[in-house]
Amino acid sequence: APRPRRPSSSARTLPRMLPLLRTLARRQPLLLPARLPPRFRQVSTTTDGGIVVEDMFGTGTNPRDPLVIVSAYTNIDILAHQPRGRNAMFGLYVYKMNTYSGALTLTSVVPGVENPAFSRYHPSQDVFYTATESILQNGTVVSYKVHPDTGVFEEVDRLDAGGASTCYLTVDRSERNMLFVNYWDSTLGTFPLDGSGVPEKKLKLIETKFDPSDAVVKRKKPSVPDSSPNDKKHDANDPDTAAQRQTSAHAHSIVLDPAQGCVAYVPDLGQDCVHQYFFDSHTGDLSHRGKIPGDKAKSGPHGPRYIEFHKQLDVAYVINEMSCGVAVFEFDPEVVEDIRNGGDTHSLRQIQSISTVPEGFPSMYNTCGRICVDPTGRYVLVSNRGHDSITVFRILAQEGGKLARVGWCHTRGNTPRHFAFDDSGRYLIAANQDSNSISVFEFNPSNGLLEHTGNDYVVPSPNFICVKTPYDNM
Repeated sequence: APRPRRPSSSARTLPRMLPLLRTLARRQPLLLPARLPPRFRQVSTTTDGGIVVEDMFGTGTNPRDPLVIVSAYTNIDILAHQPRGRNAMFGLYVYKMNTYSGALTLTSVVPGVENPAFSRYHPSQDVFYTATESILQNGTVVSYKVHPDTGVFEEVDRLDAGGASTCYLTVDRSERNMLFVNYWDSTLGTFPLDGSGVPEKKLKLIETKFDPSDAVVKRKKPSVPDSSPNDKKHDANDPDTAAQRQTSAHAHSIVLDPAQGCVAYVPDLGQDCVHQYFFDSHTGDLSHRGKIPGDKAKSGPHGPRYIEFHKQLDVAYVINEMSCGVAVFEFDPEVVEDIRNGGDTHSLRQIQSISTVPEGFPSMYNTCGRICVDPTGRYVLVSNRGHDSITVFRILAQEGGKLARVGWCHTRGNTPRHFAFDDSGRYLIAANQDSNSISVFEFNPSNGLLEHTGNDYVVPSPNFICVKTPYDNM
């Protein structure tokens, strides 16, 4: 009689592997594309018109997955600059990130907000704020309650910011005040937050301290976009456009000092300086205390955009948008007390200036976007719009926080206006504004190199990335 055939090796091994495979499946959620096929998704709407995409497998996301919130321009014709992407249907796109692979799953979208841009997650509550941009009307600060399990954003408040193109939001140490700036009018102000993080209608607004000798004439709002052929958009960097951008003050951000949280630093692109203001957290008042040149080491125009303080070292980094350089400043925390007492001594002293683009690349074809210190505190990263890259610098702690360039990583798209790390510092997400895409990179803190994860997603005109693990799930 013929001998019975033995099962193949794979047939013998599979039963023994099943318990392990089941265990891995529980630990490693099934990865689903950002846009699930219709037969595998269920779409529902929230009470305020938001859209939620539900995974019918129930395995695509984890409640502890970080939220990746992408702001997108919905009406590019009313902006100070001229994106080359397309108008987005929704203002906010909300993803959840798989921390094993860096893959994103679209969980909800938020309609009903025009041109949301700079955003901020509350320091201790699941409340999200976004500011809107327009040169034709005042900006709005929109507040949302975040539902971590679903990624649904529930609108709770809208507040008129009192000026056009609102472009930065900061919550103070007490979590009782929000500070903000309006780029187009160069106004800045504060409003209080209640115990649940919702803004109160008690806006305080001032104009940026402006010296007429620093500019030709204060710019007026056009009645319609591009109403004059001489009214250039604020995204080019040729000499004529650069000169016009500095015909008036243009406050671009507002950041509090790390020592006491009572000095507000306001980079002013139009005046090539960083203003110092004393901030009274009890009253919300801002008082001018002098201004610091954006970069004394070389000739301008510079166009200071953002300032970033190191968490351990007494050093600050200013990104100059137009001259494509980082100005490094030594920070003196003792001067903060002098400013609190009415003084106007400069608390920042420049120690270095370093370019963000290769020596052979003309800076007139580039403007800088975001600057940040990575979560390990060992690197500074900057985005280049034109060179379409992120520059990585190593922080030389033994030299007072000076920088040494590591290299560049192209962002697989055009005009990386913004980027953000996840909470762990392992992943970096870049917003390629003019190619309608976001890309995910893995960051190696041992050498400062970025490597593409293979995860790219279509988002129309993305301009800002906020990554946060919700507090309810931490």
